[in-house]
Amino acid sequence: MRLDKKTEVIVSPLTPVVLALFVALSSPVLLGALLAAALIHEWGHWVVLRHFGGRISRVTITPFGAEMTVADTTRLSYGAEILVTLAGPAVNLLLALCLGLAGGRWEGAYVFAGAQLVLGVFNLIPARPLDGARALWLLTAWLTEPFTADRVTAAVGGVFAAALLVGGLALMGRTGGSPFLLLGAVGLMMSAFREKGLVKFTPAR
Repeated sequence: MRLDKKTEVIVSPLTPVVLALFVALSSPVLLGALLAAALIHEWGHWVVLRHFGGRISRVTITPFGAEMTVADTTRLSYGAEILVTLAGPAVNLLLALCLGLAGGRWEGAYVFAGAQLVLGVFNLIPARPLDGARALWLLTAWLTEPFTADRVTAAVGGVFAAALLVGGLALMGRTGGSPFLLLGAVGLMMSAFREKGLVKFTPAR
């Protein structure tokens, strides 16, 4: 993905710490597969955004992923925004299928397929700041109005984040597995309490 010349890139100070912790608790190969999936995910957003004439003003990289902010000069319809939002997970899921089919020839493809699948499905969860929540907000605002969309997205996102937190705790208690699902759930819970509105893109009226 080639960013525009005026695109600002912000990296959270916690990001390298979390990446180092991931390598210590998991494997560099899995980390590479997840980073590749994340890059392809954002590339999917960018390609569709450029198709509609949009421009990225800022990319923020955090331990929970990357978020693109579209320039204020960009005006997209609700339908176009939904396509931009769902493009990232769609690319991940399509590539997961292709890599899964290629697994018979190269066993390592299954690792990369799994990373694509996990990232694609995880981003469809309707909890802020994930793509699923953005798509839910856009669809609800399109059918009703933004205030109702805020309330619906906050309520649904809170329920899903709480369920993910409980599930992460239960999984760690039973299997002693990786804490990263729990970390993601905590991040979503914090976002659910912090965010008042989801304004990642500015739709045309």
